[in-house]
Amino acid sequence: MTRRDLEKVYYLKRELKMWERRYEELIADMSQDTVAPDGMPYSRTNKVSSPTESKAIQIADHAELIRKHKQKIEIAIREVDAFIAQIKDPFLRQIIELRCIELKSWNDVADRIGNTATPESVRKAYCRFVEKNIPQN
Repeated sequence: MTRRDLEKVYYLKRELKMWERRYEELIADMSQDTVAPDGMPYSRTNKVSSPTESKAIQIADHAELIRKHKQKIEIAIREVDAFIAQIKDPFLRQIIELRCIELKSWNDVADRIGNTATPESVRKAYCRFVEKNIPQN
């Protein structure tokens, strides 16, 4: 596992939010369509489908994209979980779980770990572990 693999879940989840926002925009755009069909079978262009059909296809395509992206995230989480399970130090396991799987900030990681953990101490422990045990590429 590389550092990029370890931190992949973070970027995949951010990308998923981007796709979900776009999906919601498409849904909102379609629901705002006020053009009522007149029932006449004609087209001003040579297009086969109506604008509504085109938007519905876009929405369906985005829904499929989101579904596939969620599958990628699940696979990445399983890979990172398997890696975390092999770490002997429970302190580091917690840090990596909270940071890489739950996407917590360093402040949140320190708060969840408690005791004398500070955001800076957990960040440094993470960085030292990654530099020592994980190849960069």
